[in-house]
Amino acid sequence: MHQNTKNFYELLDIKKKISLSFLINPVVSTLPPNIKVNVNEYSLYTGIVTEKILLKQDITLLDSIDIKIQLYDKNYNISSDTAIIIESLKINNFEIIPNWTQLATYENDHNNTQPSNYLGFNGTWTLEILEPFYRWKHKITGQGWLLEP
Repeated sequence: MHQNTKNFYELLDIKKKISLSFLINPVVSTLPPNIKVNVNEYSLYTGIVTEKILLKQDITLLDSIDIKIQLYDKNYNISSDTAIIIESLKINNFEIIPNWTQLATYENDHNNTQPSNYLGFNGTWTLEILEPFYRWKHKITGQGWLLEP
């Protein structure tokens, strides 16, 4: 008799994808902001933002995560108040922004390096998770290390 056994990862209850969601709110003075949103080198959104947008992307369970949100082509003389606010960033319903904003970097043309979810300068906001999400989550929340398969 042949038994069809499955390992832990292959069980039906284990989801093989992780969902990311972004809620981005523009701050518009004269001109609306231009942004680019990339997840693991995949372009999720490029263009002008005139109202709140909700972006979603799935990645595989064991992938690292590299999120880049760029504000570009801002003309400080014409639209000094133009910006975007990352109101929410969730990974599998775990709220990264605003709860863990300090783990992201924001490199911009004003050398303002304070952790922020407010992007008011031309530059790139980056969150890098260099290991599978749940290993990273257990470390940052103080739950200890997860064993590798």
